[in-house]
Amino acid sequence: MPSLISRVDVIPIRAWRKEAVKSGLNAANPVTASEFGIVRIETEDGLEGLGEISITYPRIGHSLCHAASTLLAPALVGRDSQAITVRLSELDNLLAGELSAPYLRAAFEMALLDLNAKRCGLPLYQFLGGKVRDRIPLAWGIYQKAPEEMAFDAAKAVEAGYHAIKLKVGRRLEDDLAAVREVARAVGDRPLRLDANGAWTSVAEAAAAIDAFAGVARIAWIEQPLPRRNLEGLRLLRQRTRVPIMADESCQTLRDAYELARADAADVWNVYVVEAGGILAARDIFALAAVVDVPCILGSQAEMGIGTAACAHLAAALPHLPYAIETFGPLRYERDLVKTPIPIDGGYLTPPEGPGLGVQLDWDAIEASR
Repeated sequence: MPSLISRVDVIPIRAWRKEAVKSGLNAANPVTASEFGIVRIETEDGLEGLGEISITYPRIGHSLCHAASTLLAPALVGRDSQAITVRLSELDNLLAGELSAPYLRAAFEMALLDLNAKRCGLPLYQFLGGKVRDRIPLAWGIYQKAPEEMAFDAAKAVEAGYHAIKLKVGRRLEDDLAAVREVARAVGDRPLRLDANGAWTSVAEAAAAIDAFAGVARIAWIEQPLPRRNLEGLRLLRQRTRVPIMADESCQTLRDAYELARADAADVWNVYVVEAGGILAARDIFALAAVVDVPCILGSQAEMGIGTAACAHLAAALPHLPYAIETFGPLRYERDLVKTPIPIDGGYLTPPEGPGLGVQLDWDAIEASR
């Protein structure tokens, strides 16, 4: 029997960060609060599905919420919530390839999957095929700041059990080197992940920076050293340096992943649920990566509780996940929007139990964040 959608709410929220986001993308304009949104789908038979609109750069969350509420939500009312593929195809047609389409699509898909997993009485990881792992190792990320502050944060993260350390680089090379050197001293022989967010403009500039970093610390990989579309430059960097190259901004959609594989442009891919266009699309990228023998991690737009729960369920069900992932977003905020905190402890993320995503809204927190 069809389960018709009776109501779709889109709630724009502003979530204050514990510390400002400062990276190679926004060195002069730190992000102090995230403008996100909640998608809430109700059916005539009393079920509810939750999704999250999550995007840090650029800060267009409120615009996305407006599009979600005026364009997408009305198209779902009265439609069968169980026909997920058909509903998503209809949303794709409405979005018509807009650059922000994956973020909106991901939120609505999240809510539909949550709703239908609840209908089956299954946690979402079971709805996705079952758990491969009970918990997922996490890496800790550190934004750009004074070298001694970054080293202090890294030492605390290692003490807390995090399995890898990621640093934002891409400012003046002297400042980056000082930070990498200090962090390396603080964490010993542990390899460091370095993320430039496409800050370097040429292969020569990126290669010089990579060589300098490799001279002061063990480097796990350099993430997105060049701008998103410069796949040829990424390929040349792979030939120029022994340090592995990770694609992040260059690996958003399944099409992007195909182009990366065809260009032989990266050693590792960073895959995001929200940038891919949803949980199922992200899973497709992981499947392609397995075929072409490229390892992946699961990245993060610092999602709040709903989005992080979705990432946790996907990560638990992925067949191939060789490295610690970076989805610890709720720890970045003064207050989350779900009643029970997402299980993050000892350097591990665990998917919430219960049907669907396993989360419920904290309405007091939502009212304070609208």
